[in-house]
Order: sequence, then structure tokens, then C-alpha cells
Amino acid sequence: MNLSNKYNLPQPMVAALEANEYDSGGADLTATSLWKPPHMVALQKQHPDLPMDASDLLGSLLGVGFHAVMARYDNQAIPEKRLFAHVDGVLLSGQFDRLLLEEGILQDYKVTSVPRFKHSLVEPEWENQLNTYAFLLRSNGVEVKHLQIVAFLRDWHKGSADRSLDYPSLPVQVVDIPLWSVEEAQEKITQRIQYHKEVPPCTLEDRWHRPPKIAVMKEGRKTAVRLFDTESEATAFMANQKDSKQLFLEVRKGSNVRCEEYCPVASVCTIK
Repeated sequence: MNLSNKYNLPQPMVAALEANEYDSGGADLTATSLWKPPHMVALQKQHPDLPMDASDLLGSLLGVGFHAVMARYDNQAIPEKRLFAHVDGVLLSGQFDRLLLEEGILQDYKVTSVPRFKHSLVEPEWENQLNTYAFLLRSNGVEVKHLQIVAFLRDWHKGSADRSLDYPSLPVQVVDIPLWSVEEAQEKITQRIQYHKEVPPCTLEDRWHRPPKIAVMKEGRKTAVRLFDTESEATAFMANQKDSKQLFLEVRKGSNVRCEEYCPVASVCTIK
């Protein structure tokens, strides 16, 4: 890994990030990369040594540490085992977090935030990833009956839990994930592998696109009074307000959030 340390982070942090013990086992695609944008995955394979700064990877440290501790002290299940399967000429692999074999329960650890957890209890990427693990287990002779996310909420506050009924009661939450049928899993995974073979450009959804907005602003106020998709809608709204003379319009440009802030190969991507 070509890792810099421009913010002079403590040596143990940088060393831990440089260690990067992740190994796909030589697979063409993994349970994680299968559901990422094919164009991004292809560029990562073409440019494996792109420079990165340690500060960009700090978020992964907590997750790696949490997984390591859970695996070390798990004496009731099969922890962290990598599986392989050939699908449509592609070697697919995945390393699940925890399998309770007798119960047929497959669990995956996620370190996440309270807002993200509350926004969507079943993240599409979590459902895709766990069902890919279940597919790999099934391909290796193990039947899975239930899928679960064990979510550790890194920003949980007891005071907020005491005050609000819709706030998570504990910093660890176990969430059931829909299990695809055998036919559905085979179809979805095969289609996704074909999609990677085609390597299409990233879609607006892949780019986490935010469309432009027209903000109605008020003098002396920093946040928008209201956001609109078109200028005509914003103008009509302003005309009906008692304080319309204090209101004005501000154009907020659209953005591709993943491309601009989170894509690891943005520096070599020619699609803008």
C-alpha cells in the first residue's frame, strides 16, 4: 500500500493501516466488490498502488479492531472463514464474520452511526453482502436459515436513549436481514457478475448524485428557509410569504458525493 502520513498521525495508527491484512484469496470478485460500481472495481485492479493518506482510512480502524476482538473471543460459532465458488466463469469469494452452524444463523458485524442505523434498518448493501455470503455457504454445502446484522453504534449516547423513544436503547443492535431464495440469489448474483464483465460507466446512483437545488434564503439566516427543484417553484413560494422582501434565491450546484469525497480511484477516473 502506497500510504502517506501528511497529518503526522501516531506511528501505531499508520502501521496498523499499512499492515492491511485483507486477502481476497485470488478471487476475481468478493462479496463486497461484487456490489460496488464495476467501473470503480476495474480501476482499482488496474491501479493497485495509487497513493493514499492514512487520514483517509482512519474510519476503518474501529471496524477492523472490533472484528478482531469478536473473532478472538467467539467460542460458540465459526468466525471469519473465507469461502469460494465459481459462477459464470468468475471466481467469487467472501469471508463471513460469524456462523452459528446448528441454528443456521449467519451474522455480520457492522460499525456504524446512529443516524445511518435509524435512516434504514436494512441497508441495501448489507442485504446484498449477507445474501452473497449465504450463496457461498450454500455452494459449499451449508444451508443458511437466517441473516442478521450485529450493529455497533459508535456515536450512541445514553442520554439520548433515555429521552427519545425512537432512539436505539443500546449501542449494539441485532437486525434481521431478508434472506433471498435459492433462485433469487442465483439470478441476482449471476446478473451482477455479468454487469461487472461489461464494466459500464458509473450511474448517477453509483456516484451518490445530489441534484442542484434552488434555496430560498432569508437575510440574517444561514440555513435555507426551503429548498426547491426549480426556480419557478421557489419564486412562487417567495411571493406568498409575508416577509418576501427579506427573501432571496441561492443556487446550490449539484454534486457527485462519492466521486468528490469517497472514491479511491477518483484521481485516475476520466468519467466526470
